[in-house]
Amino acid sequence: MDIVDSQVHLGPGGADRMLAAMDAIGIKSVLIDEWWMGTPGDPGYRVGKDGRGFRTTSPTAELAAWTYPGRFSYLIRVDRLDPEMHTVVRLARDCKHVRALRISPGMNRAELKAFAAGELDGVFAAAGDYGLPIFVQISGNTHLLARYLEKFPQVKVIVCHCGMPPGKRLWPIFARMEGLPDSNEYWGKVGSEPPAQAFDKVLEIAERRNVALKWAHAPTMFDAAGYPNAGTHAFLRKALNAFGAERIMWASDISANQTGESWAELLFAIRNNPDLSQREKEHMLGGTARNWLGWEAS
Repeated sequence: MDIVDSQVHLGPGGADRMLAAMDAIGIKSVLIDEWWMGTPGDPGYRVGKDGRGFRTTSPTAELAAWTYPGRFSYLIRVDRLDPEMHTVVRLARDCKHVRALRISPGMNRAELKAFAAGELDGVFAAAGDYGLPIFVQISGNTHLLARYLEKFPQVKVIVCHCGMPPGKRLWPIFARMEGLPDSNEYWGKVGSEPPAQAFDKVLEIAERRNVALKWAHAPTMFDAAGYPNAGTHAFLRKALNAFGAERIMWASDISANQTGESWAELLFAIRNNPDLSQREKEHMLGGTARNWLGWEAS
């Protein structure tokens, strides 16, 4: 099976070890989101006269993609406050191994407010101009995507992390990263929403045909730690019924997994799931990512 992991973080070095692990468990290709676990996301630098913008770089991912073509590609995080954002997206379009953009308005309330106000129109317009899909981390606020999906129907949008709010394992990290006096109170409330209730809201966005779902961190989001993550199965079936397998792509995000499963366990929780047809597995584990990211198997 042609297996693509559509999100793994990678820092300096590590590509050789990651490739060895991929070969061991049967993963053909990995989409790298280069992030060294810093805040707001090293490696990168401040831009603009007031230094409010942030521009990421991807030295490790780029080297991995050129060294092992076909095995690695990567995405570029973009910032609405980067005064050269449109140019950054154009240059990303011209890079041989860049497959997509990523934005994370769901990580703090200021960015979420800006997203709701339409202040990321420029990012979506640039993505449309240069034909790049966008991964969006929205933390349960999938309803806010509707105006962008309608205004920019030519842009392919992939909703990160099952579209879910952070849940009890992740909300303390969100609160710490936001760092406001009331962050614990706010994110604690967000993280306490029952998963079934939160996921029903996510499924409503499936009626928009230019949106797909990245099935990542499901054990965390649905409180289903431990192989084979059986507690996620009913939610995945709902997602497949709503989106169709051709609009769901799997990602391990093994470098930031909160529930402790190995890379192989996260993969085989899908590959050996008896509730899934062979066709559904082939789409989820590779076909959807290849199609939505324009990444042909080599």
